[in-house]
Amino acid sequence: MRQPLAYLAVLVCALVGAAEETPALDPKVQAVLDRAAKMDPRAGTVSIEGANAELHLTESYRFLGPDDARFVLCDAWGNPPTIGNGLKGLLVPKGFHPLRAGAWAVAIRYEACGFVKDDDAGEIDAKKLKEGFIEAEEENNPERVKAGYGELWMVDWAEPPRYDKDRHIVFWAKRMSEKREGTNEDSLNYEARCLGRRGLLSLNAIGSMSEFTQIKGAMDGVIAQAQFAEGERYIDFNEATDHVAEYTVLGLVAAGTFAKIAAKGGLLLLIAKFGKFLIFPAIFFWKYIKGGAQWVWRKIRGEKKDQEKFLG
Repeated sequence: MRQPLAYLAVLVCALVGAAEETPALDPKVQAVLDRAAKMDPRAGTVSIEGANAELHLTESYRFLGPDDARFVLCDAWGNPPTIGNGLKGLLVPKGFHPLRAGAWAVAIRYEACGFVKDDDAGEIDAKKLKEGFIEAEEENNPERVKAGYGELWMVDWAEPPRYDKDRHIVFWAKRMSEKREGTNEDSLNYEARCLGRRGLLSLNAIGSMSEFTQIKGAMDGVIAQAQFAEGERYIDFNEATDHVAEYTVLGLVAAGTFAKIAAKGGLLLLIAKFGKFLIFPAIFFWKYIKGGAQWVWRKIRGEKKDQEKFLG
């Protein structure tokens, strides 16, 4: 794995502090620093394009638009350019810099999937979901290695899946690692899926396990800043006129913890943060992964192939 730009930047800072003359920066690091200086963090109220929702930012947070978000995820954090497709932006702490140690961000996406029914939310079984996820990893990791990626394993739930019925939000957090047994530098994938009348808003916190307490503590405040417009909330659903999603809350969790994807590129794209990989919401590739996700669901339920029950 190539050395992340963040580590190079830290090394440069150390050298600058120790040397009498400032050394020339690595051109890639310099390019990132130059581009980072041009980021345009926005404050106040920000409309989320195409989502019928707004961010009402507190003084502690800022919003980076799609171009800046792609720069952070792809240029600064080393992800493939395609990871930025459909990205609405990043919600970041005030004073955010992508190369600063401990930096974290919340990737924002919207899926116009329709109204996601929550009748089966009480059936979420974290243990079975984890077992199904690990089975998928065992099959998927050899393909990842062939494609030039390292292995990726779910070590455990950092926080098991749960559904907040009052707020209509699905939560889960996973501890992810390149080693099956985990390391001291594992990644955190903290998800909050906010359900609305016509789709879902995904708030995907990108960070390290060492930042779990900070991110977990911040997420309630982050979520409170994202609000669907009047008439577009979950409670505004009209059964007579509105489209219902192909998956339920239970299916949403299963797809969101799914590692294998039969997409055009062959594998689910991942977000890397300073060389640490995080699964990006698979639900946004639903049209490509429906069959594969049903396979995982059958594994979880112990069903045979002809018993398709994934889509409630």
